[in-house]
Amino acid sequence: MVSLIDKWALVTGASRGIGKITSLSLAEQGCNVVLHSRRTENLKEVQEAIEKMGVKVFPVAENFMEEGAVDRLLGQIEAQGISVDILINNAGVNLSIERENSGISSAFDKWTQKEYETTMRVNTVVPTLLAVKLSVKMRQRGFGRIVNLTSDIHGASDHLIYSISKGAIDKMTRDLAEIMEGSGVAVSAVEPGWCQTFLGGEGAMCPAENTSPGMLVPVCMEQSVNGKTFHAQEFANMTLREAVAWAEQVQPVTF
Repeated sequence: MVSLIDKWALVTGASRGIGKITSLSLAEQGCNVVLHSRRTENLKEVQEAIEKMGVKVFPVAENFMEEGAVDRLLGQIEAQGISVDILINNAGVNLSIERENSGISSAFDKWTQKEYETTMRVNTVVPTLLAVKLSVKMRQRGFGRIVNLTSDIHGASDHLIYSISKGAIDKMTRDLAEIMEGSGVAVSAVEPGWCQTFLGGEGAMCPAENTSPGMLVPVCMEQSVNGKTFHAQEFANMTLREAVAWAEQVQPVTF
């Protein structure tokens, strides 16, 4: 199993839900963590928890809906002398939830162009920019892990643009994995399941905690995980070592 001790991970959307759980899981493995959220005050709880584990943590705030957010984020990280070894592309939006909470129809033919563009920017453009920019530097160092959150959602008319944005992430994962083949950089995807998070809602089937240790499996596997997708719920109730051993025996899906 790949050791994460003294490595640096960047987790986007780390203040709650899957991002928070994944950040804590990484820290438990001795990994230093860059925590991202739209506001640093949202990161206080997870930051303090990680500091108690004895690893380094750096909180950073950027609004991915804004132009230039990726360059500003990476600039802040580089200014700290941090080289990112692991990228967890977790942050995302599903404006259907906001529409429903506001009493607005989320039917696919009622969405505005701005809502479509916002969804694609946050869910597809930003993760792609982060993956591309960081993968080049990871390749220079000979090691890197990029994990993109995807979704099995399909045929849901009120989540059409969300589904499209995740389909694009699958394509990015596949293509970047091919580009990085043999470089020591592995690009993979994790489908977390329908989880009880802000995006998934209280009616979702799976507790967000069940995404651990599955989110870390493609990070810690020794064998190639390049271009493969993992289903986090398959590893629920396992230890990380058990999950990695099981995944190495049962090959994940290759795109």
